[in-house]
Amino acid sequence: MEDHKQYTDKYFLRTRQILEAEDINPFVRMQVFSRTAIDNLTGINEALELIDAFSSLEINGGRVLALPEGSTYSPKETMMLIEGRIQDFVELETVYLGVISDAMTKAVKGGIDLRAVEEKAKLIVEAAEDKPVLYFGARHFHWKLDQQIAQICHDAGFVGTSTDVGAEAWGAEGIGTVPHALVLSYAAAREGNPTVNAMVGFDRHIDPSVPRLLLPDTYNREVDDTIATAEALDGRLTGTRIDTCGENVTQYAERHLDEVRELVPESEYLSGNGVKIASVWALKRELMNAGYGDLTSTVSSGFNERKTAAFLEANRIFQERYGVNLVDAIGTGSIASPVMATADIAQYRDDEGNWIDNSKVGRGYRANSRLEVVLGGK
Repeated sequence: MEDHKQYTDKYFLRTRQILEAEDINPFVRMQVFSRTAIDNLTGINEALELIDAFSSLEINGGRVLALPEGSTYSPKETMMLIEGRIQDFVELETVYLGVISDAMTKAVKGGIDLRAVEEKAKLIVEAAEDKPVLYFGARHFHWKLDQQIAQICHDAGFVGTSTDVGAEAWGAEGIGTVPHALVLSYAAAREGNPTVNAMVGFDRHIDPSVPRLLLPDTYNREVDDTIATAEALDGRLTGTRIDTCGENVTQYAERHLDEVRELVPESEYLSGNGVKIASVWALKRELMNAGYGDLTSTVSSGFNERKTAAFLEANRIFQERYGVNLVDAIGTGSIASPVMATADIAQYRDDEGNWIDNSKVGRGYRANSRLEVVLGGK
């Protein structure tokens, strides 16, 4: 790889741009984990090579700790911990997660079947009917496969993707707005509401032609933070991308659950933790009540063909009842069921050298005494 940027999700490139412009560069801990057990963990060394080659981490006093290659791995155990200035490595999340996910998928499932990817992509587009589908799966596959998988998605009817190399299939550039890393970087460096501040920073520094889509779930205040951001942007907020993690139930979902259960057919996607029909229903209803019903809803997190079909059925019911869409677009990387690695900022270091908790709700710091220093100082 000569240049990591073409393989990087666009929202990480924009995050680096915004952080530089705002002079925000906290010293953070980023923990990497998976929900899948592995008998023989691999991919760590290749991920480390990418971090070493394309970051300034070690130069600026950072380091990486990791489980040794060949370790047994338990679900949600921290397998790698990156400590350093966020600007030094924020652009690398897509590629290092991709190589770890690729290695884990090979260990558990023998690798990726591209014919299965093609079949899944077509099924998701079919289930989505008239809704645009975006491919957001670059971090789930090795970077060498990104262009090929993006082309498969293009041919299946997807409308775009998040990396520049993948977007060549559409004759376009990668797309994407705000990741959790930007919100948590603002939380470590600035007073006020980090979700609002991150979107205000995005609005200040990113070309106006890029949609202002808010990621509102960092603090499990999906409704309240969306309303606060809409007020701050004064008409410039385009919509939301709801991506509530599997540890949480979306804010105020319980308020609307009776209505959802009465109107929408029962399914595994109706209610509960993560992005469920009740999640998006609650957010949309609360926004309508607050005068922001015109904000669009992009949904992501686990959208295979079954989940997509369930949401489209709920969308028809919501349209009939309220005259607006429940879902306007779908972002997914859930094709061919790869084993996925995930990275989260969990803490930042204050001026006195103390580690301060700073994470998504439900994704706090998980220490692991098995980790060894593999890059940087002791």
